[in-house]
Amino acid sequence: MGNYNTQYQSYYNNLARKQRGLNKFPNDNNKKNRITNFYIKRLTRELIGVLALFIFVLFFKVVVTPKTQLAYNYSKQAINQQYNYSTLIGKAKTVKIKDVQVITENFIEKVKSSISNKDASFQ
Repeated sequence: MGNYNTQYQSYYNNLARKQRGLNKFPNDNNKKNRITNFYIKRLTRELIGVLALFIFVLFFKVVVTPKTQLAYNYSKQAINQQYNYSTLIGKAKTVKIKDVQVITENFIEKVKSSISNKDASFQ
């Protein structure tokens, strides 16, 4: 058994020596590669989403039934609508954090009470 211990020890020492030669610290190239990979993945996801929506809208235009006609007209109206973000930003600035906190706490309490009522009904 003693012979195996020395063989294992030399094997693991060789592994440790091999790994010491590798640089495992991140450098700028890795960070740049991660950032570019992130943006490439995001761009491809968004392009796939746009392609899927485009195919749906084309399908609604080609297949003429009352429901698809309604969906096509709605999507066409949503695309052509001009959105005014200044009013949205103005409303967001007038939101009071304290009111949001109170509403959130009330909602959480309702959820807790509904969960506890369901647990009580199962027992």
